[in-house]
Amino acid sequence: MRTATNFATQLTAPATQNRQVLDVAQARLQEGRVALAMDELVEDLRARREEEPEDWPAYARACQNHPIRELLHQDPFTYWAFSKPRGYAGDAVMMDYIYGLGEAKQAEQEATPLGRALFQAIGANPSVRAVRYRRQLIAGLIDRMAARANPSVLALAAGHLREVEISRAMRAGCVRSYVAFDQDQASLAVIDHDYAHLGVQTIHGSVRHLLAGQSLPGQFDFVYAVGLFDYLPGPAAAALANRMFQMTRPGGLMLIPNFLTGIRDAGYMEAFMDWHLIYRNHANMKYLAASLPAGEVEDYWIFDDHDETITYLMVAKERDWSKETQQ
Repeated sequence: MRTATNFATQLTAPATQNRQVLDVAQARLQEGRVALAMDELVEDLRARREEEPEDWPAYARACQNHPIRELLHQDPFTYWAFSKPRGYAGDAVMMDYIYGLGEAKQAEQEATPLGRALFQAIGANPSVRAVRYRRQLIAGLIDRMAARANPSVLALAAGHLREVEISRAMRAGCVRSYVAFDQDQASLAVIDHDYAHLGVQTIHGSVRHLLAGQSLPGQFDFVYAVGLFDYLPGPAAAALANRMFQMTRPGGLMLIPNFLTGIRDAGYMEAFMDWHLIYRNHANMKYLAASLPAGEVEDYWIFDDHDETITYLMVAKERDWSKETQQ
C-alpha cells in the first residue's frame, strides 16, 4: 500500500526512470529548450498513463510534488486550469486562452519569459488545435444552415460563446434566435456584454435542471453542447443527449463533441493541470446515438477532427412531413 507523502516515497523502483524524465525536462526548461522539454514530457506522460493505468493516478499526483511544477505553472494556461478560479477546470476563461481572446493577451504579457514560451508551446498541442477547430466547425455549421433559412440555435454549456465572433451569419443578422445556456453566471455576463447587441439571449441553468425538465428553452434548428459531455458519465450523457434531441426541431441538427480516448495531451492535462475528462471513442458515441428514439432519427454521423483529438456525433432529426404538407 502506498502512502501519499512525497514524490520520492510514492515512486517504486520501476518508476525511477520516469523521475529522471521529469528531472531532464526540468533541466531543459531551465536551459530555455522549451519545445524539446515539452515534447518529451508530454510523450512520456502519455506513455505512462496508457501503459501503467493502475499506477497512473498516484504518479500524476506525485508529479505535482516535483520542482518542475513551479516552472510549468508559470504558463498562465496550465496554472489557470490547476488553480480553478471558477471552481472547475475547462472554464470559459481557459477557452479564451486557447482562442487568444478575453484575458489571454494580458495573461501572456504578465507571464515570465518562460511562462510566455510555455504558453506558445502548449498552444501548438493537438488538444488546443482541436478546440480551435471545434469553434470553427460550429460557426461553419451555423453559417451553412443560415444560407438556406434563418435558423434558431441553442448552445448548452455556452461558455463565452466565442463561435459567434467568427460566424458570418451572426454578423449579417441571418440567425433568427440564438440562446446561450450555462450554469456559470460569470460566463453569461460576458455573453450579455459582448453579444447582446447581436440578439443573443442567455439562460442560467444546469444539466440537472435540464434533465429534471425545469429548464426547457423550446425547440431549435441547431442544438449543440461544447465540452459538456467531456464531464458526463454514460447514463447522464445518454439522458442529456435525449433531452437535447427533444429540444431539436424536426428537420434540425444536434451536435455533441467529446475528446477522444488516447489523446496525446491527456497525461499532461491530468498531472500538471489537474484537468480530468471523460474520454469517448466511436463505440461510445454510437451508444449515445442508439439511445435516441430511432423513429425520429433521420441519420447520424460520427467523425473526428484532423488531429483525431475530438470526436463528434451529429444527428439529423426526422422531418415532420404531416405538418409540412399542411403548410
